[in-house]
Parts: sequence; structure tokens; C-alpha cells
Amino acid sequence: MRRVVLQIEDPDLLDRVATILSAESGIALVDDENDADVSVSDRSASAFPHGGASRILLAEPQPTTDLPIGATVSVMPRDCAGSDLLLAIEATARGYAIMPLDVPADMAVNGAPGLPRPPQADLLTAREREVLRLLAEGASNKEIARRLGISFHTAKFHVASVAAKLDATGRTDAVAQAVRLGLIML
Repeated sequence: MRRVVLQIEDPDLLDRVATILSAESGIALVDDENDADVSVSDRSASAFPHGGASRILLAEPQPTTDLPIGATVSVMPRDCAGSDLLLAIEATARGYAIMPLDVPADMAVNGAPGLPRPPQADLLTAREREVLRLLAEGASNKEIARRLGISFHTAKFHVASVAAKLDATGRTDAVAQAVRLGLIML
């Protein structure tokens, strides 16, 4: 059973989150942060002292966000689905930090400046990074073309270019190489 404390100032958000969590049998709402596995809050990260319980911030992340040192911190959109919030609570309680996919690469995490982009990050063009993301999702060339609004032949060209730049033997190897280089996370 996960013990969760709610530190939410917005009354509508508090009501929504409390309703979601109180309906879940594996969650116990507690009043004291010291008794909690995870704190769910809508306050700014700077409102919390360094250290303390793992927490989920229901806010849109900003590149200048200073997240507390010594605690696992996840950031979820304020309007996230209840199922996503429950998954984030479990992951955060286990020590994983959850961030939306659109968080800037240079965002500060756990009080330290964001990790510098690996030198390989500039290896691919913006379009090739989009193609790589779709490859990681298992998209075919036809699906890549449809989702990006390009021709099948252009999609095929981009896939081949990504594989060549990553020195990969094929689509799957391109994704594996990208993971090793830190270009994508699965």
C-alpha cells in the first residue's frame, strides 16, 4: 500500500486528485509528509526544502525549474489522466523520476543543471530525430510518411539516413544505437 500526502493549493485540483486516489485500493491518503511514500503537489519546486519525501509536481515543467536535491521528483501535467497519476505515484515511490516527453533536454533535474546534450545529439537533423522517435515506436515507413505528412520515398530516405548516421545495420539497430548514444529513451 502506497501512502500519499496531498499538498495541493488549487481546490478544484485537490478535489479531482483526492477523488482519483481515494477510489484506489492500493493508495492510503495521509496527512503528514513524514508518513508518506509520495507527496503530490501543485506548488513550485522551490517551495520545498531540499530532501524529503519523493514527490510528484502537478505542473508544466519549465527549463529553469530547480528541483529539490535528495528526493525523487516527477513532473506530471495538471490535467493528467488518473491512470497516469497512479502509475507516476508507483514509479516515483520506487525511485524513478517521471518527466513528460516534451521536457527540454537542458532542464535542471534534482537541483543540478540539466545534463549537457551528448555530442551525438547534433548528429541528426530535427526531421531525422522525429523519424527516429517513430522508429522507436515501431512505425513502418508508410506510417512514418503518413504521420509526418511526407511521401513514402522521403520517409524511406530519412530512415536510411538515420541508420547510416548511427552506423546501424537496420531499423532495430538504429533504435538500439540511439538508446546507447542517449538520443532517445525507451
